[in-house]
Amino acid sequence: MKVTIAGSGAMGCRFGGALFSAGHEVVLLDGWPEHVAAINAGGLRISDEAGSRAVRVPAALFPAAADPADLVIVFTKATATAAAGAIGPSTLVLTLQNGLGNIEVLRSYVPQARLLAGTTTLGTELLGPGHIRALGSGETVLGALGPGHSDHADRTVLTLSAAGLPTRVTADALGVIWAKVAFNCVMNSLCSIASIPVSALAAYDGFDALASSILREVAAVAAAEGVVVDIAAALRLMKAQFDPAASGGHLASMLQDLMNGRPTEIAQLNGAIAARAAAHGIEAPLNALITQLVGLLEATWPRRVNHLHGDRQ
Repeated sequence: MKVTIAGSGAMGCRFGGALFSAGHEVVLLDGWPEHVAAINAGGLRISDEAGSRAVRVPAALFPAAADPADLVIVFTKATATAAAGAIGPSTLVLTLQNGLGNIEVLRSYVPQARLLAGTTTLGTELLGPGHIRALGSGETVLGALGPGHSDHADRTVLTLSAAGLPTRVTADALGVIWAKVAFNCVMNSLCSIASIPVSALAAYDGFDALASSILREVAAVAAAEGVVVDIAAALRLMKAQFDPAASGGHLASMLQDLMNGRPTEIAQLNGAIAARAAAHGIEAPLNALITQLVGLLEATWPRRVNHLHGDRQ
């Protein structure tokens, strides 16, 4: 199968490396020149509990002239969804992006019948150009966006699972996406604001109350759009991540973006909740405040104070 990975950050590289190792014809597309150059020069370095290895998967910069793929998996930041590329008249597109709004953008490039959506909980970190760390356990959940059974979803699940990427089908792709949005509106944003790994949140006695307050706003917006967000289930999932065996030492993707000087996806997470809440006449002050705080971090991160030395960075 010919597979294009659109957005080859940490997670895109993990999927691309696994699919390439399983014998598929894979190309990684990304917008970071040093990253693409490192992969092409020395292979994609993947570090995990078994050690470190190099996978000789090819990479190219956006926009790349390429023949249409059989499958395009979109991991680009939400602000770059339109750069997916390699979409032909029979291409199947799967978005595993964070946040809200990606499906709406992709619908303008591919018919809904060939569009799959879902989420993944595989903890992965980008250590540097051409080098990722694969952490902990997790799974990918995906499904079709229309009613009824999808053979496309079944085949994609088989492809990913056979490559060592545990995957299952859901009949409620939108519900799964909203559940991940709820998760990220708490975990990504709080870990970024505090500059801490996921497991460190366990040290805060007020976590349950704070997380529940954020989740209630998310659930209210979801309900206005016809989707149910289970607050209790979301909170249980978050607290399960505090276990180091469940990627508790993982750095949230939003925090990784801040550390690497990249724009975050705050506008597609807490920002989207605040904006949609306003459109529905719902109050969402916590999500609005979090959006502003992360925006402040984006603007000032290079001037932060080093907590060990008291020096300005």
